[in-house]
This record gives sequence, C-alpha cells and structure tokens, in this order.
Amino acid sequence: MKNGFKIIFHIDLNAFYTSCEQVEHQRLRNKPIAVGGTRNSNRGVLTTASYEARQFGVSSAMPVYKAKKLCPHLIIVPGNMELYREYSKKFFDFLKTYTTQIEVGSIDEGYLDVTELAKSKHPVELAKEIQTRLHEEIKLPCSIGIAPNKFLAKMASDMKKPLGITVLRRRDVPDMLWSMPIGKMYGIGKKTAPKLLNEEIKTIGDLANKENELKARKVLGNQYNHFYLNANGYGNSKIDLSRHSDYKSVGNSRTYSKNIVKKQEAYQKLDELSEMVSNRLIRKTYLAKTITVQIRYKDFETHTKSKTIEKHVNTKVELFKVIKRLFDELWNQNPIRLLGVSTSNIVEKSEYYEQLDLFSYEKHEEQEDVIKIINSINRKYGDKTIKRGIKKERKRNK
Repeated sequence: MKNGFKIIFHIDLNAFYTSCEQVEHQRLRNKPIAVGGTRNSNRGVLTTASYEARQFGVSSAMPVYKAKKLCPHLIIVPGNMELYREYSKKFFDFLKTYTTQIEVGSIDEGYLDVTELAKSKHPVELAKEIQTRLHEEIKLPCSIGIAPNKFLAKMASDMKKPLGITVLRRRDVPDMLWSMPIGKMYGIGKKTAPKLLNEEIKTIGDLANKENELKARKVLGNQYNHFYLNANGYGNSKIDLSRHSDYKSVGNSRTYSKNIVKKQEAYQKLDELSEMVSNRLIRKTYLAKTITVQIRYKDFETHTKSKTIEKHVNTKVELFKVIKRLFDELWNQNPIRLLGVSTSNIVEKSEYYEQLDLFSYEKHEEQEDVIKIINSINRKYGDKTIKRGIKKERKRNK
C-alpha cells in the first residue's frame, strides 16, 4: 500500500453459525451440518451450511428436503442465537486486543483500520497472525480482505473462503473485479441485479464504464455515483467507531403461563412482540436487517431461526411479514412456552440510505409518522389505547 492510503481489513468469519456449533459440539466437527429447518423434518429452509456440507452442493436458503437429497447424512441443527451472540462478542473482544479502530459489519464480520499497526508489521503478516490466533484461541475460521477502503476490503474477503487472505489494491480492480457478475458486487441486491442485467449491465466492469451511465442511472438513480466509484475502486475508508463496542440487537420475548397450541394465537403473540420491537427501533431511530424468531417448547427445548433481508427496516408491518414466515418454517406443532423476536445487523437511520422511488419513500415515511402518532397517544393514555391490526387468515371455502 502506498504512503497516504489507509489500510483496511475486512474480517469475515467463515460459515459462522455452523462453525459455532462445531466448536461447541465435538460430535459435529468435520461433519456436514446445516443450521435451520426443523429437526427430524424436511420442512423449512437452511440458514447456512458448513463447508463439509457445501462440498455436496448444500447451500444457504436451500430447502431442507433438497439438501438431504444432495447429502443424505447431513446433520440439521436448530439455530441458537444466544450461542452465536456469545461467539460474536468473543470475536470482537479479540479484535480489540489489536486496535479500537473497529466497525461492526454484522454479527460475524468487522472492519479494522490497521494503518498504524502496519507501520511496524507488514499487513499480510498481521492478517496471518490475526487469522491464526483467532483459529487457535477461539476456534473460528475467518477470511481477511486487505484494501485501501471498506468496499474493496469487503470484496477481497469474499474471494478466498475458508481461511483466505486477499490483497486488493485500486490498480488490481480491472483485473480482479471487472469481470465479476454484477450480482457479486457488494451492495447490489437480488432485486437490483436483474434490473441491471436488463439494461445490459452484466459485470462490475460494465458499471465502471462511464458510457453506461444513462442505463445504470435508470436502475440506481441517486446511488449511481456511489456504485460507479466503488466499481472503479474508490470507497469510504472511515471506520465508524460508534459501532465498535457492542454488537447491537433489539428484541423482546414473553413466557406464557398457558402453552400456545394454535397457530392463530401464536400469530397474535408474535404480532404484539413485533409491535414492541418496532416501537423500540423507531424510538432509537434504528433500522435492522436481520430478524430472528425464538420458540421455547413446554419441554424447554429452544429453537431459533433468522433471516437477513435485502434492506434495513423498522416498521411492524415489515417485521411481522418476515417473522410470520420464520415462525411457519420453525414451529414443529408442539405446545409453545415462550416466543421471542429480535433484530440485529442494526444501523442508525441517519446513516442509512437506500434507492427509493418517490412513492415508496412517501409510503415509508407515512408508516413511520403513523406509528409515532400511535406511540405518542399510547404513552399519554396507556399502552393499549391504540393498536395496529393483524390480518387474520381466512378459511377458504372448499
């Protein structure tokens, strides 16, 4: 790296959820395992899969029945967010032994500004040391991207998994990035990529080409300049220190004196929890991208399931839509003692920007305004003065 440039590490824990399970449970080590679905059932989809499972073609977001066809001896384990948060804390506490210049990316990834550290140790040697110590002391494998800004560091860490170290300089961008499919570019979501493809923006190099500006702007709007600069190797190298100290999450759970046995009753309870979480997010001006549902059965067996969605949200309607789907995939029909809803992968609303057309922006702001009015009335006259409704499922005539 040339003098004057920042040196940024992006450290990404490999197959984090399954790695945590394998650290905690010796019987799972070196076995093809996956987190998600429902134990002893073909229902639901996988949250993630270990690298042993990926060798058989198993991947995240894959239906359980399909994964078991590809890998008949696949071991399915229910998610355990408490365990994953514990290991996430260990991870970030470990990073703090090197520097306080840390920005949390999510539960399993972070950015480090190692510019000062690199004055006494070569960045690649420093990365090797961090990777080796992390694997030996906490037993978690990671990949590290080394670059002059956060975008390139993130792209670099994805290039070699597991246990990879990749240097990506601006001069490397044409050779290393431009041939990659546009859908592989960090920040380009699953909904945006097909729209760019329709405009013949097929690769990162196509987006980096100024001649394609009009076509790209049709899709990206005001975000075009941001992505154009990223595609040419430029990006933000400032570490957000406000996000280094703790992995943020906002959630609520309730234990019920009478076990829940009916789906509609569970929906109602989840709706109430969704509203509580939404209110807290809005009050703190937070937006969340990862949503988790927890179920504890009458025998105290606990299952959790998470989903990371495409954009950050904080309204009850947006949260409940995901929560309901997660519950349907997770519930095994047994009586429920406790329900929990939590959100993570959180950002401050003021930091967040997204590509919104006029109508969706107004709708989003209108929803928040309504919720703020409801919260204000409830604080003044009591928590249940006004409530937002839940749609009940109608039985179809047979």
